[in-house]
Amino acid sequence: MPVIILLVAAAIFAVGCGSGGDDGSAFVATLEHTFDPILVDSSAEEYWCQSWTLDNDETLYVNRVRQVNDGAWHHSNWSFVPEEMYGEDGTWKCRDRNWNQVEAALAGGVIFAQSTQSFEEVQAFPEGAVIVVPPRSKIVGTVHLFNAGAAPINTSLTMGLQAIEEEAVEVKLREVSFLMSDIAIPAQRRSRWSQTCDIGDFVGESYNIYYVLGHYHQWGNSFQMSFVDDDGNQRSIVDFTNNPGDTLGVTIDPPLNSEGAGRLNYVCGYNNTTDRVLHWGNNGQEEMCQFLAYIDGDTKIAAFEGGLVEDPQPTGETEDGVLLYDLPCGSPFGLPGRN
Repeated sequence: MPVIILLVAAAIFAVGCGSGGDDGSAFVATLEHTFDPILVDSSAEEYWCQSWTLDNDETLYVNRVRQVNDGAWHHSNWSFVPEEMYGEDGTWKCRDRNWNQVEAALAGGVIFAQSTQSFEEVQAFPEGAVIVVPPRSKIVGTVHLFNAGAAPINTSLTMGLQAIEEEAVEVKLREVSFLMSDIAIPAQRRSRWSQTCDIGDFVGESYNIYYVLGHYHQWGNSFQMSFVDDDGNQRSIVDFTNNPGDTLGVTIDPPLNSEGAGRLNYVCGYNNTTDRVLHWGNNGQEEMCQFLAYIDGDTKIAAFEGGLVEDPQPTGETEDGVLLYDLPCGSPFGLPGRN
């Protein structure tokens, strides 16, 4: 299950948000690592796992994460797990070590997700908000590389973690992620795909959202997320348009409170310029629609719709010819936080 969760800069944000997930201050790495380079032939795709043992004797309170790569990194998703899991550090085929994203989420959590085709980005949280990485942890990433160039490329990624002192911690964050796997994006048309999921049982009357990262491939051009209250009223969290390679991570600073709204709606917009229908696929020839967000609270939350709609049909069309789709949400589930 290729997901972001417990598992991209022209942008217009609906509320006070930082472009690219960065607040503009200098990044100072507490720990940094360059992963082994991966050779990718021209017009080829590669799928690997990479791992980095942190050797941290103390808990890390991570407020910012930065990635820089040499190109051809279509996207990558990174989790933290106990250091004894998944064997020695290096580059390895995920299936050879029985990599499992849900297992990683239960054992640790999500530390970072890369925007599609981005060369450099910083995932930054507001001051005092952190991901808690326990002592003796390991970072494991699922990486997807695609070389559109005319020559082979030997490319690597460098990741840095910026931590703060425990006494400066104000809130510990948990991840939330949904995905729409039943997309069938029509050829030679613009369309918007929407989904609303109820997470009220996991967040109670009130929670705050601190960071949002939308995810799709090269035909995606917009992303929106909103709170939805019991009467169906929507209140925007983020709303932006983008070009391929733009960073889609958004720092919500100050964080937005749900104000009792128990549902989240998110929308992916596409311009399918091909002559074929685009379906869900973890490669450069298909599309995705999903997000990763960080909230306060004690529970990690996910929802995976799939197989609920065999042949999606538009529910309407805008005046300028954009087809509108609304897919049902699979049953959300919660995973307990471990720190």
